[in-house]
Order: sequence, then C-alpha cells, then structure tokens
Amino acid sequence: MRATRALALLGCLASVASASACQDDTSAGASAASSGATVPPRQDGVAPGADGGAGLRSDGSSPADAPDAEPPPVPYVHFDVNHVLSTGQSNSVANDGVPVLTTMQPYSNLMFDVGVMTATSCDGNGCTTYQKPSSFLPLVEGDSFWYPVETMSSGLANEAAKLGLAKNHAILVSLHGRSGNSYWCLRKGSCPWWPDKSYVQPFAEAMMQVTDAKAIASGAGKSYAVRAVTAIHGEHDHYAYASGDTAFPLPGTDGVSTVNDYSDALLEWQRDYEQGVQEITGQTVPVPLFISQYSHWNDVPTTKIAYMQLDAHVRSQGKVVVVGPTYALEYSSDCLHFTNHSERHLGEYFGKAYARVVLEGRKWEPLRPIQVTLAGNVVTAKFHVPSPPLVFDTTRVKDPGDYGFEWYDASGTPPAITNVELTGPDTVQVTLASVPTGNDKRLRYAYTFYGCGGSGTIARGNLRDSDATPSNYGYDLFNWAVHFDVPVE
Repeated sequence: MRATRALALLGCLASVASASACQDDTSAGASAASSGATVPPRQDGVAPGADGGAGLRSDGSSPADAPDAEPPPVPYVHFDVNHVLSTGQSNSVANDGVPVLTTMQPYSNLMFDVGVMTATSCDGNGCTTYQKPSSFLPLVEGDSFWYPVETMSSGLANEAAKLGLAKNHAILVSLHGRSGNSYWCLRKGSCPWWPDKSYVQPFAEAMMQVTDAKAIASGAGKSYAVRAVTAIHGEHDHYAYASGDTAFPLPGTDGVSTVNDYSDALLEWQRDYEQGVQEITGQTVPVPLFISQYSHWNDVPTTKIAYMQLDAHVRSQGKVVVVGPTYALEYSSDCLHFTNHSERHLGEYFGKAYARVVLEGRKWEPLRPIQVTLAGNVVTAKFHVPSPPLVFDTTRVKDPGDYGFEWYDASGTPPAITNVELTGPDTVQVTLASVPTGNDKRLRYAYTFYGCGGSGTIARGNLRDSDATPSNYGYDLFNWAVHFDVPVE
C-alpha cells in the first residue's frame, strides 16, 4: 500500500544519526547568477535581509502589525476534501520519527491508498518513482521514506479536526519532501543537475498529487480544494549560507524576478504553489504556506534562516505563515532530527495555526516582538501574544541564561544584562549594566547555539504564552517566542 522507501553568522540535515539513512544537505548547493528584476520589496521598504530579518523599522516597530485592529474573519468555504501538501527536508519525512505512534484515525481525515508519501525508490537526494493513487483511505502513520515513521501529518490533521469538529472539515494530507534538499531543488523546476538522475521533481510531484486527488474526489462526487502547503525546511540553506556556498541570488521561476535570499524564496514558493494549484483545480480560495521556524542549527553560533523566515512572514501579510519555533520540542541525540512524539507534537502546532487561518478565517501570528525601545539602560520589548499573559518557563526549556535574551552593540564591549523580567502580559523588560554607547544596538532572543550534547542544548529561550488549546495526545501547545534579532533605538 505504501511507498517502500520512501541574523549574524551563518541553513540541510547532515544525517549524524545515520549516514546511510539521511545524507542530508551536503550535496545540493552551487551558486547561480542573478538576472531580471527583483522580487517585490518588503512591506516596510527595506531591502530583504537589511535589518536582520525581523521586518521591524529602526525603532523596533513593524508596519505590518495591527494586532489590536484585526480585520473581520474571512467567511469559511466548505469543501468535502481539503488537501494539505507537505514538503521540506528530512524532518518533513520524519528521519528519526520512530517507532510509529498513530495507527488509528479518530476523525474523517484522509491519505492516499499508497500512503501519505507518493514517491518511492528514494536515496539521500531524491526519489525515482511516483506511485499513482487511485483512492482515499483513513489517515494513519507508518509511511516509509527509508523505514516506517511517524510524520507530522496525523498531528496536523487530527488537531485541526478537533478544533473544527462543527465544520466537518476532512483533511487529506500528502507528502513530497526530500531528505537533504535545498530550496533550489525543492522549488518549481528543481535543481539543474537533476535531469540525468531520473528523479521525480518534488514540486512536480505535488502537482501530480493535486491532479490525482481532484480526480479521485470528483469520481466520488465530492468537492475538493487545496487549503495549504506546509514546509519543515531550512537546514540545507543554513549550511550553505554558513559555508559561503549559498545558491542565492537565484533567477526567479517566473523568468523575470530575482530571488535574492531565503526570505524571497519563501514568497516565491508560496506564489508558485498557489498558482500551480489554481491552474489545476480552478479554485479561488488561497493556498498559504505554513512553515516552522528553524531552531536546530548545530555548527555555528547562529543562523540567517530563522530570521529570514520571520521576515517572509511579515512581508507576505498572511501568505507565508510562521507557525512558531521548534526549540521546545524533543530532538534526537544529533540535535537535528525530531523524535516521533515531536513530529506529532509539531503537527499539532501546524494544525492549530491551520485552524486559525482556514477554519476561522483569521490571521495567525506567532509570539513575536512588535516594538523594542531603549530608555537609558532599560530595553522594553512589547510582543504580539496569541494567548496572554507571557510566562518565563524554565521547566519545559532549560534556561540558557537571561531566559535566552542577549544584548548586542558595536562598541566591542556591550554592557551585560543584569535583569530580565515581565512587566506586563505582553511586555519584557531587559536591564543592562550600563547605558549602551555603541552603534547598531540590537536585542536578540534564542540567538546562540550552545553545543549539542543532550537535552536543552540548541539555541533556545524560555518565553512563552499561556495558550490552553487542547491536544489530541496530551501535549502542551503553548506558543513559544520566535528567534529574533531586532534593531533598537
């Protein structure tokens, strides 16, 4: 039934746990020359990546934010089959998600008769066979990229169903991720060195899944639409940036634009999925791209990818949606891959954001800073908080020091942090040892990687909200603050 194989320093998963099982992210990273016009500018008029990726003005505020003036919800449109396409790297195909946990479908969620994954005969770069589905079955786990795993698919679909039971919202999940692949290889058209490999291109596979799903639904007399794309990605491009071998800038897939960086890439990705889906289905409902923020770099002190993901979230105004960071989840010993419970737990985070956007018709915002100011030696950070009040939680996440907050300026000897405290349901106050005098003043959070050697060693922080959203599997679904590196004036 199933596929038998299925912003300071510098984002693939090099499989530390099993070199034969996940040759992640070391094989696809050449450079490309830019050409054509640039992608649309950021909403705040700043060049992509210029402020560290947080999407804030120099005073720390964001023109894209209006948390107190949210527009009316978009009316819900019902479809009998609601398709979610999933992509990404080895965490998307659950490299360490063993053993399988979810073997029963408690709602009406679906997968193809060939499984959640439609590609087979896979290696560390790609897959050579597309298994054409002919029907739907109840969604359960146990699909194989190399061995049976728990992907985040059931967690997502079952959490969304729990939160939207009254809407009878049946979700079909299908996966077309590839272990170790850069954005370049996963996007429309894929990497230029693939034709001689006979690989099924991931984006093309997604469109085949849409075509087949629509035909199956139509044959059963059911209405159908693609409602979202999910991506667990960033590792390969992190390493490429860190090594100076990034593929960016890339010529845009539209033949006109230039993709300057990973933030631009996410906007292009969402656009191409939405256009491709709408050409096949004729639907007018949007197709947002939901992404998890990359937390698990393990080679250099920080990354560019997490901040570029946040930048794309702000710029896109709801088309690219950062669900939240993943530092509060459990990792395997390599600090790179999620455990089986973390896959399902992360799926529930995706499901919660999906329910907000698709079922409620509202915008999803993660826990993130919206204004950061300095008065003397006191930094005040105001956050968008999905479910106030804010909490410093050192039980679920080990304190890296100062709850994960860091101060930077260009003085060479920036003042130390002497105190971090909550001063309101949405506000954190950081006190410095002295008034900072250097230029380029920045507040950072969950910014530095502390070394891999056990639980609680990745870049992390302790700031979360008080979200009491219920889980199907007994997990906490608090929203944890995103990684950020923002300017302060």
